[in-house]
Amino acid sequence: MLSRISDMAIFAAIIEHGSFTRAAEQLEISKSAVSKAIARLEQDLKTKLLTRTTRKLNPTVAGLNFYQHCRDIVRETEQAFEHIHAMRSNPSGRITLSAPVNFGATQVAPLMPEFLQRFPEVDVDLQLSNRITDLIAENVDIAIRCGELKDSRLYFRKLKPLNIVLVGSKGYFAKHPKPQHPLELSHKEAKHQCITDSARITDRQWRFYQQGELFQVTVNGRFYVSDNRAMRAALRANLGLAYMPSYSLNELLASGEIETVLEGFMPQPVPVQLVYPERKYMSAAVSAALDFLQEKLA
Repeated sequence: MLSRISDMAIFAAIIEHGSFTRAAEQLEISKSAVSKAIARLEQDLKTKLLTRTTRKLNPTVAGLNFYQHCRDIVRETEQAFEHIHAMRSNPSGRITLSAPVNFGATQVAPLMPEFLQRFPEVDVDLQLSNRITDLIAENVDIAIRCGELKDSRLYFRKLKPLNIVLVGSKGYFAKHPKPQHPLELSHKEAKHQCITDSARITDRQWRFYQQGELFQVTVNGRFYVSDNRAMRAALRANLGLAYMPSYSLNELLASGEIETVLEGFMPQPVPVQLVYPERKYMSAAVSAALDFLQEKLA
C-alpha cells in the first residue's frame, strides 16, 4: 500500500508537469524511478494510463480519472503536514492538564479564563485528582506534581514551592493559648483541637522538625475534612488549628484573621513542578500552556 501511494504521487506529478523528466526533477528522483512507478501502476491496474509519443505525453481516459484520485491523496497529505506544522507554530487544539484537587481548584482553575482569552484556538481539559496519573498511558499533556519527582521519564519545570504553615484563628487563640511546642498538639496532651484531612492515623500525624530532625505528632481533634476550602471555613469558625499550604490562606493571613504558630518547627517548602512527557515534538498549544503556567505560578 505504501509503495502504491508513492507511485500515485509520482503519477500526479507527471500529469501536472507534463513529462517524466520534469516530474523527476520536481520530486528529486531519477527518471528511471518515474518510469518504473508508472509501469507498476499500469501493471497493478491492468490499464494504460498514459499515451506517449516522441513529442507529447497525454493521459488516457482511465489515466485522467485515476489522476483525480492521486491528486486528492497528495493534497490530503500536504494538508495533513500543513495542519501539524500550524499546530506547532500557532497554539490550537485541545490540551489536557492534571493537578491535585486543592491546588488545581484554587491556583490553576482561576488562571484559565485569562489563558483561554489569550489563546482562543486552544481548548483545556483540566482534570483534578490526588491520584498520580500516568501521563503517557492516560494522554495527559501537563501535570502539576507536589513533592519530589520519582518518574525519570518526565521533563519538568520548577514552580514556586509550597510553604506549609500551622495556623489558627484569632477567635480560637482568644480561648486557647498559642502552643509553644508541637507536643502540645498531641492527643495525649489534649490541649488543642486540630483539623485534619481524615480520622485515619496517618492523616493525624503531622510532621515537624527540631534542629533538622524529623518528628511526628499524632494530633488531637474532633473535626476532619479533606478539602482545603472547607478547612478554611472550619478555621474561621474557630474549630481548631490547621496544618496546610499557605497558598490557601494568603488573604486570611494578610488580613490578620488567622495567625501562624510554631514557625520554627515547620518543614522545608515542598517542591512543585510542571511535568510533561515530551519536549522535542511538543505542540505549540502545550508549549504555550507550559510558559503561561510557569509565568503565573513561578
